[in-house]
Amino acid sequence: MRDILDSNLLRCFLYILDHRKLTTAAEKLCITQPALSKNLQRLEHELGVQLFRRTSSGMVPTTYGVILGRRARQIFLESLAARSEVQSMREGGYGSIVIGTGPMWSVHAFPSLVAEFIRDQPKTHIKMISGVLDTLLPQLLKGEIDIAMTSLDFPDHPDLIKEHIVDTQHAILANSRHPLALPKKNAPRDLLDYPFAGLADDYVGISHFEQFFASHGLQFPGLTVESNSLATLFSLMTSGDFLVSLTTPVAFYCKQMGIAPIDLSGSLWQFSAGAIYRRDSKRSALAASILQAIRTRLNVFGADETKIPQES
Repeated sequence: MRDILDSNLLRCFLYILDHRKLTTAAEKLCITQPALSKNLQRLEHELGVQLFRRTSSGMVPTTYGVILGRRARQIFLESLAARSEVQSMREGGYGSIVIGTGPMWSVHAFPSLVAEFIRDQPKTHIKMISGVLDTLLPQLLKGEIDIAMTSLDFPDHPDLIKEHIVDTQHAILANSRHPLALPKKNAPRDLLDYPFAGLADDYVGISHFEQFFASHGLQFPGLTVESNSLATLFSLMTSGDFLVSLTTPVAFYCKQMGIAPIDLSGSLWQFSAGAIYRRDSKRSALAASILQAIRTRLNVFGADETKIPQES
């Protein structure tokens, strides 16, 4: 069996990587700078490579340092997760997990599923972090979340595994009193008379908007208001004439607030949604159970919940 890297040396390495200054890293670790330098030298000697270049602006990681940093961070995150899961199971729980949820999963099926799961396993700990694809993927790659429940609309990544769960589509939502909410077909050009609001940092969504309008010979004017809160977007729609593009399952959730999809000639973009997790991180029993539960829930609901709801 090959020797395992010293966890203390890796910890010192990560502090240098994060702070880029030996003095700052040593202070954070509560050790002397010479001791920290010695630990770094030991690690570089053990690996046989240089991990940092010493410059006037600080410690700059080499290519070897960047690679080790990614792996070392995952080692420590997995260690913390293992400790937490074992502790929870010892106390009669089922473990803990951090799940990143895209807009659809934040309101559709997933919250009620989690509530049922906690009723059955009350000592399980689930942390949910809301975001969009552009924010959740970096968090997943850094090991800050265990699973991302979001759109699968991105190129394959060597470090990530996608698991398809459902296909859905986008709709343009507005309050039911909006001028475009009348029972008529609206042309894409009609949308340009009103302000758009959307989720912050949703560059994938914006690119879809740009492609949609370009296909009709139009230019997307951009978002007038951005927010990282779905609740804020709902309030904007109920308070004014804002247009927001969200998935059709979210439209079901919004209907009770007086928000509905406008009738648009031609459909918006469709996409696959599901779970994403790191290839080098084996799914826990808790993660597998949650994914199976969401598949079962959507199979029971059927495909109708991913279609555009019609007014009764």
